[in-house]
Amino acid sequence: MKKLTLAIILFSGILLAVWNTFDHPGSVFGGLLANEVNSTDFYAKPEVIEREIDTRPDVDDAPDDEQTTDPKEASGKLIYLTFDDGPSSATSDILDTLKQYDVKATFFMLEPNMKKYPELVKRIVNEGHAVGMHGVTHDKNKFYRNEQTALDEMNQGQETLEKLTGIKSVLIRTPYGSVPYLLDSYRTILDEQGYKLWDWNVDSSDWSLSSEQLISTTKKQINNLEKADVTPIVLMHDKTETAKSLATLLDFLAEKEFQSKELDALIKPYNFNCYDRCKPLKK
Repeated sequence: MKKLTLAIILFSGILLAVWNTFDHPGSVFGGLLANEVNSTDFYAKPEVIEREIDTRPDVDDAPDDEQTTDPKEASGKLIYLTFDDGPSSATSDILDTLKQYDVKATFFMLEPNMKKYPELVKRIVNEGHAVGMHGVTHDKNKFYRNEQTALDEMNQGQETLEKLTGIKSVLIRTPYGSVPYLLDSYRTILDEQGYKLWDWNVDSSDWSLSSEQLISTTKKQINNLEKADVTPIVLMHDKTETAKSLATLLDFLAEKEFQSKELDALIKPYNFNCYDRCKPLKK
């Protein structure tokens, strides 16, 4: 009887572990399974992380041997619109709106979604937008396991991009941004491979807000940065609410006389400052 009871307990534990693996919001297995069965897009649940946004005026403090472009040398006020986690079923509408307003943006893409929407990847490139890597799994436990796993995910995305479009990109954005999981050793190995890491200083929170709310919060942050003489770098995602809100945001930027441009390898990247907040991922 004791052996039977022990066997039942052990079997129940195995079932529970398997269920959690596929049901966890941050699990790549759960996300990819949803793609195959429900034809939904692969999104990871964002984390709420306290970050200190640098509102000091832009200063080009790049190394002397690295030529970079100072955004303030361009005429007018610059802004950089960035879209994460795509392509998705909403990307086509986003591209239509950007084309209508003659605005360029940057798309940090997940490798599984690039494979799912190859024609959208090609369209993004053909219409003059910048592309960057956002990894493969968007799972902190996988991406930040060690320095090599972080590099491998970016390289895998790079390979897929080149197969689909014939081009390479050194632009990257790590899952959940560079704070708090991207330690110095991770940054070093990515830098050594020539990657340019970008964070953001305007968070639209479009993954959790309604269209009206995300417009309001994004406008407020842009206004604050404008007063501080800081170039806004806006984080958005390839989501339906974002697509619905984009025209209103672009009207606002036009009224403020902002010029939206795509990122490139010669622009000095904006990164969060770790201070004492960067820490190893708990195993």
